[in-house]
Amino acid sequence: MLTVSRSIHIDAPVERVFALMADPLARSRLHPDAEPIRVEIEGGGPLRAGGVVHFRLQIGNRIADYRTRVRELDPARRIVSLSDSAVPFEVRIETEPEDRGTRLTQTETFEPSDDMLIETSVADSLTRKVLQVIEPLMPLFDPDYARRIRGRQEELLTQRLEKNLDRWLAAIKRHLEQKANGQD
Repeated sequence: MLTVSRSIHIDAPVERVFALMADPLARSRLHPDAEPIRVEIEGGGPLRAGGVVHFRLQIGNRIADYRTRVRELDPARRIVSLSDSAVPFEVRIETEPEDRGTRLTQTETFEPSDDMLIETSVADSLTRKVLQVIEPLMPLFDPDYARRIRGRQEELLTQRLEKNLDRWLAAIKRHLEQKANGQD
């Protein structure tokens, strides 16, 4: 399992930060790497425990289409959801008061697929194809090869996802702080 967790201080009240995070469409619109095509709470209404959110996002040249079920919702404190995507992931969003503002923390936990790990560590498709052929043979020559390579791939994937999450949280911070200063 991989866990990616990032936090940021936002100069805005907990209630405003949580309200944005509890609005899946508004939150998705601030993601610098994803363009929302469709984001809706099934059955309408506000986000609630047991509720399902359908996401259809353009991410680079691919479409991500999945649903998340809200497992836990503690108003102004925590949202925990679990996706039904090809690689299921849990997202935990937490807000807490901090220095006349809010500490926002987002934690994502998932078991990465082999494709995700290979894609992260190998940029070009020819090298990726060659590795897919020879990698199954490498443990015959080096028993620790698979463990070491997987560890390095997980490390690279974690670093990439941390950077992406940092950029998203920074966009959320800018949005909320501009609103607090009367800019929009």
